[in-house]
This record gives sequence, structure tokens and C-alpha cells, in this order.
Amino acid sequence: MPICVNINDIKEGQNVLQTRGGAMSTKMVYGNDCNMMIAVRGPGYHSHPHIHDAEQINYVTEGEVWVFINNDGFLMKAGDLCRIPRNAVHWAWNRSGGDVTLIEVHAPACDPLVRKNAVGLYFDDETPDLSTAVDTLRDGIDTDPMEIEARVLGMTVEELKAELEAAAE
Repeated sequence: MPICVNINDIKEGQNVLQTRGGAMSTKMVYGNDCNMMIAVRGPGYHSHPHIHDAEQINYVTEGEVWVFINNDGFLMKAGDLCRIPRNAVHWAWNRSGGDVTLIEVHAPACDPLVRKNAVGLYFDDETPDLSTAVDTLRDGIDTDPMEIEARVLGMTVEELKAELEAAAE
């Protein structure tokens, strides 16, 4: 494994479950204690609420995306950063008509061995130690994203459902 790699040499992977539309491609690198992922989320992309025992920092390099953390939501635009605390329920929704690109950093690393095409950054004589890597949990989360999204966006759940149905047609 290389200690240094060019982003163009990393194959794309699609690593996150989603609940509604859109697609996401990722390029991920990792070490023993952290990982970094460049994620491009297409229009309509909506991830499933999830948690991980890792702190996460997001930086939007282009586009915009709604990021929901616990019961709050934030519209992030190019140049914005946010922190997602360990074990906070969170998800993202690209409500715009264009792609959004984020740089995401997790510490400790989210388990890179379950991430398609993730590249470890190690010296040739170094032995990777992923004993602190964490799993992403999506099951058993008691969060209704639609209720939170409607409240944050200033809509009723019925209005939000109608908007989603119209967008799907």
C-alpha cells in the first residue's frame, strides 16, 4: 500500500445506503485512526439515518446539501464545515438540482474494509492496525427523518410528501 496516492488513482465506490433517490460516489483513504472520503452526491440523494462511534467533520467544496444531526438540520454550501459528534444520528439530503461534493473525515476510522475501493495509506514495512475502526449502524435507529425534515424546512409532513411525489414523476 502506498503512503501517498493521487486522487485520480483511486477507483470510485458507492458506499452509503440511501432512502430516496439520487446516487453517491466516493473515494476513500484511511490510516489506523482516521479516514477521509470525497463524496459526490447527486441531485435527490438522501442517505439513511445512521450513527457511528466516530467524530465526523464535513467540508463542502461545491454545491449544497442539507445535513441533519439529531433533531436539527443545516443547509451547507460551498465553503461550509460542520462537525457531527460521535454516536449522533445523522443523514444528508441533496435537495438541489446539481451535484454536491463533500470532504468527510472520521476519527476513528469507519471500517474501511467494508468500503468499496478504499485505499490504505501505509509505508511498505508498516502493518495496518484497524482495531479501533468502527461500524456504521443503520438498523434500530428510532428517528423519523421526514418529521424532522418537514419541521426544519418549515413544511408539514403532508406538504413534504407531496413535494417528493411530484419530484418522482
